[in-house]
Amino acid sequence: MASITQLSSATDLSALTGTKISTAASSNSVTNSAEEKAEELTNQFLSILLTQMQHQNPLDPMDTKEFTGQLAQFSSLEQQISTNVKLDTLLGSLQQTAVASSFGYIGQYVDLDTNSSALQNGQATWTYALPSSAEAVNVTIRDNSGHVVYTGSLQNGSGSSEIGAGTYSFTLTPEDIAASLPEGTVLNFSISAQDANGDAISADIHSTVRVDSIQSDSNNTYLQAGGLLFEISDIQKIVQSTTNTTTEENTSV
Repeated sequence: MASITQLSSATDLSALTGTKISTAASSNSVTNSAEEKAEELTNQFLSILLTQMQHQNPLDPMDTKEFTGQLAQFSSLEQQISTNVKLDTLLGSLQQTAVASSFGYIGQYVDLDTNSSALQNGQATWTYALPSSAEAVNVTIRDNSGHVVYTGSLQNGSGSSEIGAGTYSFTLTPEDIAASLPEGTVLNFSISAQDANGDAISADIHSTVRVDSIQSDSNNTYLQAGGLLFEISDIQKIVQSTTNTTTEENTSV
């Protein structure tokens, strides 16, 4: 007997499925095409002009210069609309080019300027930079629902909680998670660091993900890593494949 498997909760095959990172400033609103807008503006202008002509005083008709000026305005409006239509066509071509160039990222590991990552092959990786030495560094990882999936204190290679200024990597592995999470789960990484005086230290956080596929809507093209969606402009750099690391160790990059 044939069986079916639910792939997602989406009810539209053309809809985007995934969580967009917060740095991607894009709009998914669907608007009318430039041609439809052009036709609407043209009809409005002609309607106003004809109404004005129909209701003019026969004994004091519209001045010829004024009428000629309005026709000139109409001609200028048509040219502007035509330019907008061509620009819309150009943007469509650029979007197709963006889709084509996106295919080159599939299978690549990329660095994103965000604290969001995705569980891929059971792991999720982040990098973080400390501007100064920290006496204590605590890590908390939550899913998109806000549930804590991991929390712990970081230690350096010698087992001390003091961590010097620098850039480090952190990889979450299945052994670190109490309950199993579905592949592709979006996870958010946060750090609480303090110096010797107990003052908070702000850490810069990036994530490292593998590009699995691409998706697009009427406005944008998105790369996808697990359940995470992002644009090419969100990519900081292409990096080497991540490797297994122990989360209780603070491995310098």
